[in-house]
Amino acid sequence: MKRTPGKIAAMLAGAVTAAAGVWVYRDYQKWLALGPGGLPCNFGGWMKTTQMRLRKCDPLDTNLLSDLANAQDVECLTDLPTREGPRPAIGVHPVPHRQLNQLPGQAMKERIESLFDSAVSREGDMVEYRLSYFEKRNRAVTLRRPDAGPSDSLLSRGEIAHVHPSDGSMHMILSRDDARTVIKRGWGELHPLAGTMLDLPPTYLLIYPPRDSEELAVTARILDAAIAHMTLRQDVEAAVSS
Repeated sequence: MKRTPGKIAAMLAGAVTAAAGVWVYRDYQKWLALGPGGLPCNFGGWMKTTQMRLRKCDPLDTNLLSDLANAQDVECLTDLPTREGPRPAIGVHPVPHRQLNQLPGQAMKERIESLFDSAVSREGDMVEYRLSYFEKRNRAVTLRRPDAGPSDSLLSRGEIAHVHPSDGSMHMILSRDDARTVIKRGWGELHPLAGTMLDLPPTYLLIYPPRDSEELAVTARILDAAIAHMTLRQDVEAAVSS
């Protein structure tokens, strides 16, 4: 049977629609597998994060921080060591922003949580746990008085850092210089939407979960640096070495 141009066009349109449907289904399942984040865990949430993918920036481009000098910034991590091995793979969806491999076991996740608990206890006069402004579900280290912090604290509603229970990774807000150091030495990367939307400060970083006790100590230093930045602490060395 001879196929008319109209039938051929209809067949091609059907094939394209079917292929698009398969892609949507697979991508939606990959997104659900990342676990809960700042968007509803439904098709509407997937649609929103898919739109956000069009605005993603290079998370390793430290040039994005070059014009962000701020007189309030503190620099705590000049002697940060270099992380060994390759960086972990990160999901393509900007929300939730999650790690796909090099995942910690339950014991290490508990040690990360204890690290955060210790920091809140130690700095309890200035920070506390509140529901994460960004994640909407889990708790976050937050300034007691967001109005007393730097400009970043106004964007984040005082939020400083939080842990993702699903993969053990963390988000933290650092000073510009410390953010560059963390990225260049392999301990983390920018959120792909940092500084572009969602009230995300330009130094909103994903910090990779530690793989051993030595890396846990580095994570502690990075968390202390984030707290020092957001609380405008002057005794930076004491905050980071304690």
